[in-house]
Amino acid sequence: MNRMSALHTDLVMMLPHIVLAAGTVAALLAAAFARRNATVMYISVATLLCSFLSLGILTPHLPAGCTGLFYVDGVSAISTGLVLFASLCVCVLAYPYFTMHALPAREFSILLLLATLGCLVIVSSSHFASLFLGIELVGIPLVIMAAYRRGSPIGIEAGFKYLVLAGVSSAVLLFGMALLYAGSGSLVFGPALASLARPAMQTPLTHLGAALLIAGLGFKLALVPFHFWAPDVYQGAPAPVTLFVATASKAAVITALLRLFPPAVIDGDRYLFVLFAAFSVASMTVGNLLALRQQSIKRMFAYSSIAHSGYLLVAFLSAGPLAHTAIILYLVFYVVTNLCAFGVVSLLSGVGADADDLDDYAGLSWRKPWMAMVLILAVLSLLGIPLTAGFIAKFSVVAAGMASMHLALVLALAINTAVSAYYYLRIIMTMFIGPEDILSGEIRHSERRVPIIGAFVVSFQAALLLFIGIAPKYLLELIGRLVY
Repeated sequence: MNRMSALHTDLVMMLPHIVLAAGTVAALLAAAFARRNATVMYISVATLLCSFLSLGILTPHLPAGCTGLFYVDGVSAISTGLVLFASLCVCVLAYPYFTMHALPAREFSILLLLATLGCLVIVSSSHFASLFLGIELVGIPLVIMAAYRRGSPIGIEAGFKYLVLAGVSSAVLLFGMALLYAGSGSLVFGPALASLARPAMQTPLTHLGAALLIAGLGFKLALVPFHFWAPDVYQGAPAPVTLFVATASKAAVITALLRLFPPAVIDGDRYLFVLFAAFSVASMTVGNLLALRQQSIKRMFAYSSIAHSGYLLVAFLSAGPLAHTAIILYLVFYVVTNLCAFGVVSLLSGVGADADDLDDYAGLSWRKPWMAMVLILAVLSLLGIPLTAGFIAKFSVVAAGMASMHLALVLALAINTAVSAYYYLRIIMTMFIGPEDILSGEIRHSERRVPIIGAFVVSFQAALLLFIGIAPKYLLELIGRLVY
């Protein structure tokens, strides 16, 4: 009876994963026999939606372990919802994009489902074996997705760079896991990292293993100095792929980092604190400075994402009760805002090339005012203007940093936010250029008709940004119920 009860609990806890895996098999069979892009896309959307809705079944049973490899709690449930929501939006936005470019959308949908399943495995992992499996399940499809436009030299370059650097980072990550296993005799997160919370148990082997583990995850988050792949992959990959990389995969890795290195552990270990502080300051500074002179929107947002990863680490360095809330708030803001920003890029992209050059957005306010308004909201949220989700997220990070008296880090965050205003406002100013001010006389993608379903998706994201910014208490109540 107890064995049946444990099996039932495991099935309930893994329900989103099971639904997603079953839907991936169904989509694969549909691609093999039906051979219609629309059929595979409908199956993919239905799979992601059912997996998302299945979260309502498992939340009453939180927290609970599963098979010794997974542990599902409130943080992983929220992250799972964010990953599935992001992938659902990517799937909807990708269909018109690949149809327009005459690329096979059905294979992309299958790769997207596999990468999403990998993200869910990362989010729920409590064992290094499952964590590494999830990272590889995300990385392998992403290599193919980045180089999906076989006729594009920058697309092939993006896929090759991600393949090589992802392989190197996986090797570093695996070596770090091996060192931690050698020092603890366990591959479970808790026992393997227990010595980090107890100074008397710490050894050079443990610190070296933790450093390599952070380096491997730092590559996935594009932290400085592991950021070199991000601008090239963001620019060379198709816009829907960039959207997935910037949202779902980042959310999964941030959740894994939070599970491996909670703020209290980092704050109590001088070695880890200095390491994370160096990554934080370097990422926010280098990311913003390199974004200043970019003409490519996708590269600009890539460097912006590096800076935002640095901002987020300020919350990781804060050991107060506000730290976990700040991290989750920032995670929600980051996913929704990037869905909004890159969604507009995807919708405005035309045949042959994405809407990547800043000049492509010249006069967007009078050509496509609704898309311009959505992009303006996303940019203002990234900047942290009041009444947007970005303001609530940055305020929570600053509050957590101030509560822990990390004044230097908060000051660095404030200065870098001021620096980022230059390139964010540059985007907005470009959209308000009048037709008489455009020197080239021609704007690419100006005749591109925006699909209705795509416009609805990005408009919904914009509404979420405003709703979170105006009434954050509902999101805070949800976090309070699931996490605390």
